[in-house]
Amino acid sequence: MRRILRTPSAMVGISLMALFVLMAIFAPLISPHNPTQQDLQAITKPPGTESHLLGTDRLGRDMLSRIFHGARLSLVVALAGVLIGALVGIPLGLLSGYLGGRVDDFLMRLGDIQLSLPFILLVIAIIAALGPSLTNTILVLGITSWVLYARVVRGEVLSLKEREFVQAAHALGASGRRIMLKHLLPNAAGPLIVVATLELARLIVTEAALSFLGLSGVPPEIPSWGQMLADGREVLFFGGWWVATFPGVAISLLVLGINLFGDALAEVLDPRSR
Repeated sequence: MRRILRTPSAMVGISLMALFVLMAIFAPLISPHNPTQQDLQAITKPPGTESHLLGTDRLGRDMLSRIFHGARLSLVVALAGVLIGALVGIPLGLLSGYLGGRVDDFLMRLGDIQLSLPFILLVIAIIAALGPSLTNTILVLGITSWVLYARVVRGEVLSLKEREFVQAAHALGASGRRIMLKHLLPNAAGPLIVVATLELARLIVTEAALSFLGLSGVPPEIPSWGQMLADGREVLFFGGWWVATFPGVAISLLVLGINLFGDALAEVLDPRSR
């Protein structure tokens, strides 16, 4: 933690992440307006008009309030996707690296097949088959990202299972389950934390892309940064530049903060940098 706090890029990343997390948590309290309330007399008002600090969209809804509430959706979907991907990929990676042989070949070839397909096209195809809904979006984002966790864990396990402390555990009669959970997995935690952090940023962008295309299944009453970008596209060339600009800036700042923190974390957790 001391090394992270001494890294300027990490502090910038932590500050940006904390800003958006607090924004998401306290959105109902700090939002100046109802994010779904339409005001047909205040359609596409520019920033600074009356009580609308960031202006309004084409339906007269307050942009600042919608950005606050949109942070909640993006963070919840991305965090849930990361959690599902880790819960699926980590056990499979442990089994693949520890058991080897046919189990390893089968799981890694399965991962190769998935990686050979463009990620966004695979997500769109699955959502189109299952039907757009927020639950399906979270499940698809989580399940399609298991390969990354599995490969990272497998690589760590392959390098760790020949080490002396693992051989000593074998000699003392420890079961395979105990070796995987007590000896191998904790030693692979560092790279996994870094991967999960960077994966969080990627899923935020993916969720915004799906919302932009209308495939995320987000109900209209829930503000979404991707939907806001899609709405802003329709008025972008008619002077309403702020409708698409501010959601895009919010996505960029949040992803930038996560990536800065993830890069600093990768450097801190790398033993070669100590």
